[in-house]
Amino acid sequence: MVSFDFNALRQSWSNLAMRTALKGADLAIQVPVLRDVFIDRLTRRLEGNYDELETDTELLAHDRWLGRHLQEFLNRLVSERPAAARAILRFIGTWIEDMRRRTDIQQQGRATPCTVVIEPTDRCNLNCPGCYAKSTREGTHIPYEQMVRIIDQVVDMGVTLVTISGGEPFMRERADRTLTRLAERFPNRGFLVYTNGTLIDEPTAERLARVGNVFPAISVEGDEHQTDARRGSGIYEQNRQARRHLAEHGVMCGFSATVTSENAEDICTDDFIDLRIEEGDLFGWFFLMQPIGRSPRLDLMVNADQRAMLRETINRWRRENRPIFMGDFWNDGPFVGGCIAGGRYYFHIYADGNISPCVFAPVACENIFNIIDGTSEYDSLDDLVQNHPTFRGFRDEQAKITDRKRPCLLIDHPEAFRRVFRRGGCEPGKNMAPGYIDGEIAEYVDKVAAEWKAKSDKLPPLVPEGQYQPQRRESSPRAAE
Repeated sequence: MVSFDFNALRQSWSNLAMRTALKGADLAIQVPVLRDVFIDRLTRRLEGNYDELETDTELLAHDRWLGRHLQEFLNRLVSERPAAARAILRFIGTWIEDMRRRTDIQQQGRATPCTVVIEPTDRCNLNCPGCYAKSTREGTHIPYEQMVRIIDQVVDMGVTLVTISGGEPFMRERADRTLTRLAERFPNRGFLVYTNGTLIDEPTAERLARVGNVFPAISVEGDEHQTDARRGSGIYEQNRQARRHLAEHGVMCGFSATVTSENAEDICTDDFIDLRIEEGDLFGWFFLMQPIGRSPRLDLMVNADQRAMLRETINRWRRENRPIFMGDFWNDGPFVGGCIAGGRYYFHIYADGNISPCVFAPVACENIFNIIDGTSEYDSLDDLVQNHPTFRGFRDEQAKITDRKRPCLLIDHPEAFRRVFRRGGCEPGKNMAPGYIDGEIAEYVDKVAAEWKAKSDKLPPLVPEGQYQPQRRESSPRAAE
């Protein structure tokens, strides 16, 4: 008698059908009727995979609700940036394939990240006050060949989206074309690049258009005055020109906004998001100011009312189906099942090779160069993510958190992060400010965390109960004789 895996066969046929459909994307994008059908089927396939693979019903309901807002974004993307749309469709197809691969790994009790944040350089052409990465004009970088070896490893672990931060990543693009070379080498992966935008000229935009799968996220601090006040006179206009170059060449770009106590009210206005759409942004990421890096100012951390305002504003923009994809890094805990760091869904590699569980966790656990040259006790990045005490500690603490409105070990449960730090296995990173573990910063963060708990306990759910409940499918038998 021979055992046969019907699920594996079904998935193979499903992946083949997806690849065949994506090959027809060029035609679908050019014909409006076909385009609408194609986008509808793609989003339904994505939703169907979540329905089949996700066992957390609360998380699944949130994912289904959020997924409905992808269509407005995709329709606008196809209409305005058809070349970028082809890369995005390839990326979504790869994401759908990788979802099952990651689920199989998770069922073995192993962590499997879907993204990783890598700093190809920690040098920057600006000198912004409070920079979380503590970047300067002098610094270190990861050579291109080592970047390739790192990405090969993380793709094997399940990573679909490679997130590039810095420093200013486009310094490396100008030096040796690192970004576009990586994108060309890994055409089915997406490369989300956080940038100040000042080095994106027309030749750079042309190269990005050629590869298609590099998505710049240009930093904004609010309006022109606020951006120039922090980053330097004329920076906002340089960003505007960069967006024009990217739009003219069909590159998908978006924004990255660090929300502080000084700009929260301005960012949470329709004028802000309408201007982002008008200037060509197709996606946007919102981050809360963290007390790390270069001389952090504690008074710039948002208060509980401001964080709640941001949460409601972004969710209202989603309900209104504004044609822009948005992520709220802290308040979107219900959409991702809580904290995603520690290798659960992502981790971070500094430009000097040090590895940390989160881009905002100012610690260093091990060095990637030691792993690559064989001098580390860990055989690979996967070995480190699965077994390093700091990474395991992060996931242990994550498992104790049941309130997804307060997902973060750093600013919502700071005592949990301190437990992880004190159990050993890591040391302070270059961007850990004095007093972060036991001092003025620690005391202030504890106060902020307590105020947010009191506030968040009274907030309604992001998705009203009963909306977009999953329709479960029956799976085929795992094996039959």
